[in-house]
Amino acid sequence: MRSIIRAFLKYKEYVLLAIIAVAAGLVFGIAYFLKEQFSAVMTVESFLAWHNILEFTSVLISFTVFAVSYYTYEQTGNLRSVFLGSVFLAVGMVDAFHTLSYKGMPAFLIENNSSNRATIFWIIARLFTALGFFISSLIPASVKIRTKRIIFVAVPLITSISALYLATYHPELFPPMHIEGKGLTFFKIYSEHLIIILFALSVLMFIREYNKTKNKMVLLLCVSLEITIFSEAAFVLYFSVYDIYNYLGHVYKFIAFFIIFRAIFINDIQEPYRKLSKAKEKLRNHAENLDMMIRERTRELENLNQKLMQDLKYARDIQKSVFKLRNQDWEKVRFEVKNYSSEMVSGDFCNVFKIDNDNIGFYIGDVSGHGVPAAMLTIFLNQTVKTLLEMETNELNKISPAMVLENIYRSFNSTNFDENVYIVMIYAVYNRHTQVLTYSSAGLNVSPILIKPSGEILEIEIKGFPICKFIEFYDGEYQNHALKLNKDEKILFYTDGLIEAQNTDRNFFGDMRLKEILQENYNKSASELSKLISDGIFGFTGKKEIKDDITFLIMEVVE
Repeated sequence: MRSIIRAFLKYKEYVLLAIIAVAAGLVFGIAYFLKEQFSAVMTVESFLAWHNILEFTSVLISFTVFAVSYYTYEQTGNLRSVFLGSVFLAVGMVDAFHTLSYKGMPAFLIENNSSNRATIFWIIARLFTALGFFISSLIPASVKIRTKRIIFVAVPLITSISALYLATYHPELFPPMHIEGKGLTFFKIYSEHLIIILFALSVLMFIREYNKTKNKMVLLLCVSLEITIFSEAAFVLYFSVYDIYNYLGHVYKFIAFFIIFRAIFINDIQEPYRKLSKAKEKLRNHAENLDMMIRERTRELENLNQKLMQDLKYARDIQKSVFKLRNQDWEKVRFEVKNYSSEMVSGDFCNVFKIDNDNIGFYIGDVSGHGVPAAMLTIFLNQTVKTLLEMETNELNKISPAMVLENIYRSFNSTNFDENVYIVMIYAVYNRHTQVLTYSSAGLNVSPILIKPSGEILEIEIKGFPICKFIEFYDGEYQNHALKLNKDEKILFYTDGLIEAQNTDRNFFGDMRLKEILQENYNKSASELSKLISDGIFGFTGKKEIKDDITFLIMEVVE
């Protein structure tokens, strides 16, 4: 008894295949004795309803198998999978034609007065299926290819549409499959035999593969093909397209297609989750052994973190020293600058400096990212501007913001910075005697706001290209713009972090709130207005930590 049990456990997969074969054969025998009862109970209308349900479900499964293989092909590149998917697309379409042209159905291109056209579609679909599985059994499961996947759509579409056209409008090209009052022709019966042989060969090939790989999906394919063989056998035995063997064949086909759905679709969907579950289990096992190591490493990390925080504070002090506003008491003009960092160091920048006795230069902007990398970019920018002003031999170029931005653009493109790094900014020069502000933009995405003594506020339109690694496509040509300012007029320059500050409900501060503050306090001095804007922002955010750096500069024309 034990030896029998061991043998069963060893060969249980093959015992399963044998049990399925015996059970399917018994159903065949039972169906033979129920032919008359079936004909009495199953009306043509009921048969057509069941036929449509079974066939359209099979069509849906065929399209689903195709969709899974088609849309996973770019990731897997598996030749067998995408080939089977292509076969099932053709099979699904021809099966749909078979269902729509079945005798008793409404007209499909032509009247459905006979069973021959539907039978032609049936044989074509079954040949596609049998050949497809036989060829796929010859393709090793590990073979991968890289080709345009549109091929696996175009070929089955062209093939199935051609079959529709020929079987509908040129049926004489095909041997008769079913003759009304006589039943199946020899050609149809022999075709079914050929199809059964192809399916049987496919089963043998897949069994051989299963012996090597023990892949459960391959075993399910064997079960599906075995049931498909009995389905084809049923279509050899029927006389009327509405009799019990025809019905039984469709039921077997439905079961076979459902198993294929289970083997291919469900397996492909569940497999990534199985792998993820195994990975989680491995991680859980490792985690149980990591407690002691974590305690040992925690102290080291705390020491490293302390050193890192000291280095960050040092970097912050350097950045503040570089961008600290000096010489605020300039004749006829006043500047107020505020900078609030989302991290220890800032990715925003702003600087005001004296060019000569007549001209004062300043710039404000933002770099991509946050933290230390962004802060290093701001240092690069400040040093580049400083070097350009010191080295510039042409005095006119010093007071031309467009020329300065162009030189920064070229200097930036000569560095080894990553291509994803960029700078957006405004560079401007103010002449204290002519009261003309000349400015140029390098992609700053918020417009400066002019505040007039009357309380009117106006947005100053700015356009320009960011400082980025793009010189092989764009030379970096920037434009100068001039604005004549009058006494008591103020201009607010700011970065997008100001209007994108969020409160606890994740609402943005927005440009409307900013403009309300400016309109209500237009007559305040630059220093007072600067404080009101800061209070407004942090009152709105509820003193919560800001997610982006905030920098703004107010320039005020005074006597």
